[in-house]
Amino acid sequence: MKIVDINGSARECFNIAPDKNFPGFMKAEFKSKWRRGYTHAEWYSIADFIKNNPQLVNLAKKAAKTAKEDLGVVNKATRDSLTDKNKKWPKDIFAGYPLWISRGKGEGQTRTILANDIHHLTIDKPWEIIPDKTSQYIISFNVHNPHALGNTLPGTVVARKTKKKKPVLSGVEG
Repeated sequence: MKIVDINGSARECFNIAPDKNFPGFMKAEFKSKWRRGYTHAEWYSIADFIKNNPQLVNLAKKAAKTAKEDLGVVNKATRDSLTDKNKKWPKDIFAGYPLWISRGKGEGQTRTILANDIHHLTIDKPWEIIPDKTSQYIISFNVHNPHALGNTLPGTVVARKTKKKKPVLSGVEG
């Protein structure tokens, strides 16, 4: 079937459907033009797909509803959960989403949400430091392991001194 991609190009794909692993996205599968027998997939947000392919809106009707990002203040937490009594979340709307403690006790920790109910989030592994009422959190796919790893970016060359006080560049031989 022909679809219009995000660049406005009409392309032939052999399958397009909502991706159950990535709510809010359509997965389009293409046969390779250059490598016989090979296929590849591309993902389009449902909004972009429908905008470019209004005649195919019916293909997106069974797509899972996506949750909007959320944030709040922790009421209580256990080793593997977080509670916010001010929320009224639909069941499992955040399953698979990253959860980040952005401030307060436990700041900087990220976990993946396994399940949720109206007020509670169940996470994939125990907190190292259990958040408390001083903690704020963010639920968002835009959180990608926000850790400070020191003062030097990985892969950069750093000058260090040896006993002879001759500078040596780490990571460089010679």
